[in-house]
Amino acid sequence: MTISKLLFIIGGFVLLALGVAGIVLPVLPAMPFLLAASFCFMKSSPRLYRWIMGNRFLGPRIERIRGAGLTAKEKLSIYLFACTLIIPVIVLSHSLHLRIFLVLLLAVKAIVFLRMRMAPKKPAGFHAE
Repeated sequence: MTISKLLFIIGGFVLLALGVAGIVLPVLPAMPFLLAASFCFMKSSPRLYRWIMGNRFLGPRIERIRGAGLTAKEKLSIYLFACTLIIPVIVLSHSLHLRIFLVLLLAVKAIVFLRMRMAPKKPAGFHAE
């Protein structure tokens, strides 16, 4: 195994851990980390790439973001959920540094969502099974 493959594997697992943490914590964006982890696994190990893409929870989400992206409604609901959890901390915090950090975090999240590819609206009457 080459050094570069080993570094991609290590990086993939670190990014995967951050992505999984981002699913639970509103201060971390999950998808960029999961996309980067899948890229690292793709570059280093076909077995690990198949594993992450075959994961019933992560694989379909990664494929969807790579393909069509999120709809405007999905982006807005994710962002509003993060705001709902972060804004009270901003308001109640006595730490100016924490407030500045969280406001910047919300700004970065907004920029990331605005720059992400937008999925087209589903046609009326379309129901995915």
